[in-house]
Amino acid sequence: MNVVVTPSARERFTPRELSAAYVHFTQHGPQYLNAETGLSATAYGFGVRVLIVCVEPAVGVMVLATLEEQAAAKRDSGE
Repeated sequence: MNVVVTPSARERFTPRELSAAYVHFTQHGPQYLNAETGLSATAYGFGVRVLIVCVEPAVGVMVLATLEEQAAAKRDSGE
């Protein structure tokens, strides 16, 4: 599986935080699962910052992004 860390997530989170979220997600699985799309995700809080880890099964990509990026992507897609 490929892993993508968005530029904004790279700026706001330390490598240790990104790694910890990735390891936790792979070991414990997602917190949320959309039965229709298969999209799975978990939110990790680091102080007031929120990191979203989601897997898009159709393309086999794990994305680590900020909460703001995920909200903007959802708004732009019309969901």
